Amino acid sequence: MSAVLVDIILYVLLFIGVGFGGIGVIGLMLFPDIRSRMFTGTRATLISCCAIFLAGIIFSLFSIFTRGGTQYTTFIVYAVLFLILVVFLNQVAARVILQQTSKMNHILPSDTIGSGEKPGSAEKE
Repeated sequence: MSAVLVDIILYVLLFIGVGFGGIGVIGLMLFPDIRSRMFTGTRATLISCCAIFLAGIIFSLFSIFTRGGTQYTTFIVYAVLFLILVVFLNQVAARVILQQTSKMNHILPSDTIGSGEKPGSAEKE
């Protein structure tokens, strides 16, 4: 591959990474409920991290073939391991947040405690 083609691929991947990172941040600030925020935060930022790591790995592969050196190989190994860690912890965090919000939804509101009413059984005006 030529250096110009690699540069174009890197710029596109970095632009995608920054774009999806921005979408994730804006989604966390704008969405009203926790499930929408969780979905935006996990999915958009995961795509952002993957695009940025892929750009780094492509740059390292190109540098290995043109310049040589073991530092690029080490970077690729660390980047892949860190990406696996990010994906795994992203899924764990999403699952924990979902479990905590489902527990919070089962808590009775304070005005119905002791009144004998079930939540949602009052007449809606």
